[in-house]
Amino acid sequence: MRKAKTKRLESKGWKLGSTDEFLDLSPEESAYIDMKLELTDNLRK
Repeated sequence: MRKAKTKRLESKGWKLGSTDEFLDLSPEESAYIDMKLELTDNLRK
């Protein structure tokens, strides 16, 4: 996201972060999701 848009959103009270922070995922849960996404991509190919 562009810096100007980020600053504008933060000035209006929005909090920006990662999906892991939003969903409160542990590192293990995040790694599991990444692994499943990789497997899905490989199966499609």
